[in-house]
Amino acid sequence: MSGIGRRKRWARWGWLVTTLTLCVAVIAGAWNSYRSASRASDDLIRGEAHTLRDVLFATTHPGAEGPRADFDSLVASLQDAGLRYVAWVVGTDGVVVASGGQASPVPFEVLPASSDPRFVRLDSRIRVYFPPPRPRLGSLLERFRPGFTPPGLVLEFEPVVAADLVARARRSLFVAGIVAAVLMAAGFLFWRMSQRIEENERRAQEQRRLLALGEMAAVLAHEIRNPLASLKGHAQLLVERLRDDAAAHKKAARVVEEATRLEALTADLLDFVRSGPMDLRPVDPAALLRASAAELPDAGIEIDGAEAPDRWLLDERRFGQAVLVNLLRNATQASPPERPPQARVALENGTLVFIVHDFGPGLPAGSEERIFDPFFTTRTTGTGLGLPVARRIVEAHGGCIEAANAQGGGAVFRVELPRKDT
Repeated sequence: MSGIGRRKRWARWGWLVTTLTLCVAVIAGAWNSYRSASRASDDLIRGEAHTLRDVLFATTHPGAEGPRADFDSLVASLQDAGLRYVAWVVGTDGVVVASGGQASPVPFEVLPASSDPRFVRLDSRIRVYFPPPRPRLGSLLERFRPGFTPPGLVLEFEPVVAADLVARARRSLFVAGIVAAVLMAAGFLFWRMSQRIEENERRAQEQRRLLALGEMAAVLAHEIRNPLASLKGHAQLLVERLRDDAAAHKKAARVVEEATRLEALTADLLDFVRSGPMDLRPVDPAALLRASAAELPDAGIEIDGAEAPDRWLLDERRFGQAVLVNLLRNATQASPPERPPQARVALENGTLVFIVHDFGPGLPAGSEERIFDPFFTTRTTGTGLGLPVARRIVEAHGGCIEAANAQGGGAVFRVELPRKDT
């Protein structure tokens, strides 16, 4: 990877990490606010309770025998403040002297004497047991006469302020979650877009390189082809004339052999640069696979076409020769004689799939994509153009070709062709 490519990659990952960090910070801030509001709600509940108590004491002016006001009217006037029920309780048995509003069905508790209020949560309400108010100095004897129990106040209210605070914090947390999700989705989307743009740029550069390479290869192939044909023809005539001289005959045959190899190379070069539309016609894929295997009669290739469709649109000549024959020949050369390669064609989820499995040493690590590069080969006698040509033909059909090492050993080539309408 070039320095520019590495910088683009780091910039892309940096953008994604920054976005994720920002999302985490937004959610963490909202969550911290929610937790703070939840913790502060207890203090707010206590404050609301004491405020309601002070209002009641200021309004009722309680005396020794109880309040001097209509509690129903008082509860109604404090309805917006959250007050739902109030009772004036006397004695250890919890006798209600006066009350107003609608009480919760939960019975009152008989609490020991205490100077602190007792808070009990009842679903959406808070019940508060307030101790009796401190008596005035002038009526101490009256209030603490034998058998007299000072009255206490019981409130039931809905913590409006605290609930509103918690609800606001919860809404903020929800909004922060949505914002974080949108940011994460946008960050991932932009990351994918930049990745695709970079991939498209790489492919465009590769196409330009291959185009220039193809033009050069086409010129060289045409320039070499004619003199090479002449050289091969004269070498063949020389082989015929030197039958009586074994040493000279062997050398002349070697010239013919090398000329044939160069002729195959020029043919591969021309196939590599050849372009033009596919001649798509309905073809029997299983029959095409068997016909391609028949061109390698000594290979003993196992063919499975039981799940193949009856017809598929293919360029029979170019797909058969450049793809199937090439893959089967490579698999035969890689597999040991005692274990011939296997080939299968089937219809999978509406896609035509060809699979060629050899039992050789497999693909070198990291070469699964490089083997489709022009002139890349792992054999000393290979031209490195067979698989690139096969990929071009497959892609011209709208499909793809992949290579991988099989779990049981060897390599597997998989060709997938989508259905094309006539």
